[in-house]
Amino acid sequence: MTSVNGEIVKLSGVMDPYPEGKLGVIEAGAYADIIIVEGNPLEDLTVIGANEKWFDAEPRSPEIDTIKVIMKDGKVYKNTL
Repeated sequence: MTSVNGEIVKLSGVMDPYPEGKLGVIEAGAYADIIIVEGNPLEDLTVIGANEKWFDAEPRSPEIDTIKVIMKDGKVYKNTL
């Protein structure tokens, strides 16, 4: 969610699904979904695990070394920095 979208959600009052934390910013106490990768996914999708079998892969691919940080809703699931 971008900072503009975060501001719009905050205007929704009681309908705000994230009343306890900030949205659209990267700071302590904020809700954030972040993936930090080694490389540029705009130039090379393999840095996020893409390959010719990516979408139909069963079972899921093993851990991808180029993904350094995964954070969802402010909770860190992976950090190898």
